[in-house]
Amino acid sequence: MITSSKSALIACLAVAALGAANASLAQNPGNGGTTYSGLQATTRPEEFLGKFIELERADAAANTLLANALHIAEAAKPAASAMQALDMQASIGEVTSAAAAAGATHQAVTQALAGRIALNDTDKANFANGAVALMQTAKEFTALTKNIGATKQALAAAGAPARVALYAARNTPEMAAQLRAQVKAVVAFASANQVTLSADVVEAAAAM
Repeated sequence: MITSSKSALIACLAVAALGAANASLAQNPGNGGTTYSGLQATTRPEEFLGKFIELERADAAANTLLANALHIAEAAKPAASAMQALDMQASIGEVTSAAAAAGATHQAVTQALAGRIALNDTDKANFANGAVALMQTAKEFTALTKNIGATKQALAAAGAPARVALYAARNTPEMAAQLRAQVKAVVAFASANQVTLSADVVEAAAAM
């Protein structure tokens, strides 16, 4: 999808995510042999959009944890507020605006991850929790890509009522890929800055 809206929405996924609902394991060679169970191709528009918004909110919450750990807490506040304001009546414009607000937070977190920062014990705990959240949401966004081709066809056939959900579906695969890359970035930062992460996070990063 070649629009400025796409660019803003993809920018929304620069670094992290807070955990969303659990997903059961499944196999898919498209992600190094491993992904997670997603919604069915027959998913109703409101189901897909609801899950998408849930994960966007999770992402914003995780960025808050990471930003707090990295001493840039103020940078996360606008995005957290914007994401919490999203609901099932959101328009494409509203989703994109919220994503743009989150994009500024993600850029700040990304820049912070590129450096070396002295973290105290509280910072390290926040960072470790944010890393778990990122891993969980990366899995959930990956799950949302399962059957994505058929899902997009079904949403397109639903017409105007599914327009926002279809927009989200078209961008979901790239978002999932961004999040998987971000798991690796967070693990790399932790390794360079003496932050102990859950073994689950490290293992997930290696598999992504």
